[in-house]
Amino acid sequence: MLQLAIGKSVPVMMSCAALSDPEKTKILRLPILRGEIGGREFDVMRDTGCEGVVVQRKLVDASQLTGECCLLLRIDNTALLAENAVINLRTPFLSGEVKALCIPDAICDVIVGNVDGARSPVDPDMSVMVGAATTRAQAKPMQ
Repeated sequence: MLQLAIGKSVPVMMSCAALSDPEKTKILRLPILRGEIGGREFDVMRDTGCEGVVVQRKLVDASQLTGECCLLLRIDNTALLAENAVINLRTPFLSGEVKALCIPDAICDVIVGNVDGARSPVDPDMSVMVGAATTRAQAKPMQ
């Protein structure tokens, strides 16, 4: 918890994914696959340097917001106040109802950090994505 000068406390979550150029993720061979929120497909990255789940705000309905906020501290020492939401994810790295931080933009649509139930970046469960195709380029980094 971060204690503010006005006496209030704000929860803090550490996040490693701070790249702003999605093309750089391809060069770095980051573990990025396809996932789903409410029937909409998106890119999901497994980030072992992150302490939670981060989602782009555009993927979250207003009804999923909790009304609470959390301070997100990125690897480049920038801080961002993020809205909390409860979302239902279906991804090879994590599936089910999870608490997530919503931010305007990110390196990927959804970032799955080290949370309970998260699978290793090298051991995704592709069976949850029946009908979703994994390209050779996506499969190669997992080998």
